[in-house]
Amino acid sequence: MIKKISLLLLILGIGIIAIINYRIPFFKPAGGPWSIGFGFSSTYPKCNNFKKNKIYSFEELKKQIGNTQFIADPFFLKEKDSFYLFFEHKKINDYHAVIGLLTSKDGQHYQYRGTVLKERFHLSYPQVFKYQNEFYMLPESQGANHVLLYKANKFPFGWKVCDTLLANTRLKDPTIYLSDTLKVMVGSDKNFKMHLYTADKLQGDWTLHSRPIVMEGSESRPGGRIFADKSGLLLPVQSFHKGYGSGLSVYRLKFDNKAYTVRKEKHLLLQSQQDIKEFNAGMHHLDMQKIGNQYYSVYDGNQLEHNQKIFNYKAPILLNCLDLKDWCRQNLIY
Repeated sequence: MIKKISLLLLILGIGIIAIINYRIPFFKPAGGPWSIGFGFSSTYPKCNNFKKNKIYSFEELKKQIGNTQFIADPFFLKEKDSFYLFFEHKKINDYHAVIGLLTSKDGQHYQYRGTVLKERFHLSYPQVFKYQNEFYMLPESQGANHVLLYKANKFPFGWKVCDTLLANTRLKDPTIYLSDTLKVMVGSDKNFKMHLYTADKLQGDWTLHSRPIVMEGSESRPGGRIFADKSGLLLPVQSFHKGYGSGLSVYRLKFDNKAYTVRKEKHLLLQSQQDIKEFNAGMHHLDMQKIGNQYYSVYDGNQLEHNQKIFNYKAPILLNCLDLKDWCRQNLIY
């Protein structure tokens, strides 16, 4: 009897390990430097013409200025006859990343315009947007211990802090959506939980929603601009299924007065592209907007550092537990 019980426990243990490894593998690719891609498509969310689209690689920028380690987290604005692409720029000789700028007339051929924002702390995720005829940027500013809003005195330059949206709060990749009837912001904490905040106006009192946790687990960190369509809001979310930076899914957010629902719309819209060197380790960011009758997207990806895989047992166990907890909350509570 003891032997049978031991055998059953062994089989059960092997089965649990196999499920965990299937969902989030223990051995993951070693990601290297990041680069940026961009191009047009006919529908959203669909931007899978990666081979036809253009790439602005970290190597290209490194040839120009010499000390580029990687470029990532691209956001863009189309203003008059030009595309303005803002990105996280990690230089080899700098401890903290800064915000760089590329400009283009056709959205296909970009020129580097230099650093537009540098602080004493690390900057990334430069979400730029135009609101009431003013230009704003909401970057990740965890190092300041605040969620800071910047305003351009002379777009695309002259960025200065104009407000602290959340004080004494550290959020990864804060992502904002503003309309006449809805003003929401999401961002993630260090415990793989995405929080939702609301306000009456941009520079107003941002407070946690009555249902503060949108999601948690392996897909819980924003990965780009919120896109609005007739059915609600579409939120890009990073996927950790094969490690940080390995993929990106899209979720549907629907608001009904103060209540909201969330569900996955597209699993792994972005993921590793084995036949594209710059993106063969993974992809994790998307900003897609409608330009005329087409959609223009900017995204990023990283390339393999080497062919060997890195072993990590803590993340698969933790994230699978959080995924199970999140599933129970979404399906049994709400």
